[in-house]
Amino acid sequence: MAVTSANIVNLKEKGHFERENARIEKYTLADELPAQLAELGLRPRTMTPSSTYSIRRMTTNDRDLTLKYLRRFFFRDEPMNLAVNLLETSESRCIELEDYAAGTLEDGVSVAAVDENGDFIGLIINGIARRKEVDYTDKSADCANPKFRRILRVLGHLDREARIWDHLPKSCNTVLEVRIASTHSAWRGRGLMRVLCEESERIAKAIGAGALRMDTTSAFSAAAAERLGYKMIYRTQYADLPFAPQPDPPHLHASVYIKEL
Repeated sequence: MAVTSANIVNLKEKGHFERENARIEKYTLADELPAQLAELGLRPRTMTPSSTYSIRRMTTNDRDLTLKYLRRFFFRDEPMNLAVNLLETSESRCIELEDYAAGTLEDGVSVAAVDENGDFIGLIINGIARRKEVDYTDKSADCANPKFRRILRVLGHLDREARIWDHLPKSCNTVLEVRIASTHSAWRGRGLMRVLCEESERIAKAIGAGALRMDTTSAFSAAAAERLGYKMIYRTQYADLPFAPQPDPPHLHASVYIKEL
């Protein structure tokens, strides 16, 4: 799956379920604390997330935890998912999307940032692509979900048109693909994604990959790829693809980036 808008870049953005005049009708005893402290001439302490976390490789055993995280911080904000209303309600799930997202955990090259409680606060799902296994056939027809099928057609189009191996040295036979990158909303803007990207590059070198690949589906993630030293080798406008979802501006392009090692 392509990297999305707010997952690498620190952005102030509205939540997916934010609505005009929305109210949160939930109260606790802590709601009275600021007023009580004011009477004493005191100010409440600002609480911030702990800065302690660890980075570890992910395995197929992490599938459930990974999907739980992605349902909260990735699936509902991805521009093409939004454009086709892939997840129609807060309880909706797309099994095809989940299978696709977790499909390369078995490669053993994905990484997660884990807080002190053992919860994911950020992750990058990577996959391994090999020159000898290249296959440009359109596999979207096998997808039973018509909405996700449109997304798969776009991703397949990027693969066929970019032809990454034509842009890489003949000596490069393995590429690490950055498929999904996401940071917990409370941890954005703290350098966590850069750490995960650096760890992904270290893994790429360790497995003998000659380059990394990142497909982007938003203006923000494309800008982030460039800041991380990736080079764009292909770009298309959604409007030029009659089968493609049409995300709202500024997400007008889908692109393919590579970074040689």
